[in-house]
Amino acid sequence: FVAFQGVSVLARIGSQFEDLKDSLDQVFGSIEAGDQAMDRVFQFAQTTPFQIEDATKAFIALKSAGIEPNMQMLQTFADTASVSVDQLGTFEALIRMVQRSASGGMGLEELNMISDRGIDVLGILSEKLNLGKDDIAKFGKTAEGAAKMVKALTEGLQERFGGAMEAKMDN
Repeated sequence: FVAFQGVSVLARIGSQFEDLKDSLDQVFGSIEAGDQAMDRVFQFAQTTPFQIEDATKAFIALKSAGIEPNMQMLQTFADTASVSVDQLGTFEALIRMVQRSASGGMGLEELNMISDRGIDVLGILSEKLNLGKDDIAKFGKTAEGAAKMVKALTEGLQERFGGAMEAKMDN
């Protein structure tokens, strides 16, 4: 019975993996491009505490929003998440923030989801863009403003948390 349950679990995992791979192929435009993306997913997942499924979903979310997954950005987000109170939740919130910015709008809701996990994103944006909380909400309503916010926030997160995960994994 135990062996039967193990086979069932492996079949379900295999099916989920195939579904994710199919999604990669679709959003990246071909099987070959999906394979290259999967190689990048594996590379990223090996250097972070995130599961391959979580990394794959991040790649799919970014690419489907028209953003080429950038390993430096993803590593910065993983470093940031590693010092938060909810690592996976923070990583996913950062991905959603970038995804929302691509459609031309980033509001306080996305930023508050990250702040609630212990990352002072409003402070970083205030420092980098010289904007108050009310100004941040207005600034993020346009695609141009949201793109500037993502760039400034990614730079600020890299400055504050770059390399944090590697140091933590050494523990």
